[in-house]
Amino acid sequence: MVSVLAQERYHHDNLKAELIEKGLKLLDEAGYEGFSLRQVAKACNVSHAAPYRHFKNKDELILAIGAEAMTRFSQNMQAAVDRYPDDPSSQLREMGYAYIRFFTENPEYLRLIFLSDITQRINRIGENNNDGHCFTEQQGLDHPFAILYEAVKRYRLASPDILKSDMDQEALVLYCWGLVHGIAILISRREFPWQADPLELARKVLWNKAFLD
Repeated sequence: MVSVLAQERYHHDNLKAELIEKGLKLLDEAGYEGFSLRQVAKACNVSHAAPYRHFKNKDELILAIGAEAMTRFSQNMQAAVDRYPDDPSSQLREMGYAYIRFFTENPEYLRLIFLSDITQRINRIGENNNDGHCFTEQQGLDHPFAILYEAVKRYRLASPDILKSDMDQEALVLYCWGLVHGIAILISRREFPWQADPLELARKVLWNKAFLD
């Protein structure tokens, strides 16, 4: 049997990433009050002291979990935009599909960011630490909601009929976000009752002319 110390040496280079990964699952299951570094250490098969080499307390680990969630979310959104560098309409459609697929395949991220009070706790922790980790309120260009906002702006500028309509920037952002967010929740919570592939149906909705054109 591998000793705990040997296991820790083996995991040394990847332990921080593993603590974040296993921590997300435990946070999703136990909530803030039931979450502890001791539990995460056990899940990673390391000593109770090992997590403290990377995080001084559970709040610091939760901040790292939140940052990882937003990084992965942003990367998925940006990758969708990058697939169609000169086509704003296709950017929005592909981004919507990426949004739905990301949260369908990672429902724990959907719950963390939108369906629990953990986000508010992360914001409060970040404010108290004065370290800028209020991740739902950040407005950097790499923030997922900034990526969406800029994609909508490009689409409006490339679509004269939209510019002349009553659908201003904020209304169009709400329309696009609300549609894909609602579909993501229905699919990830298994509330869509039919047997058809829900992701394929989502793609049909987003690439239908009725969505944007």
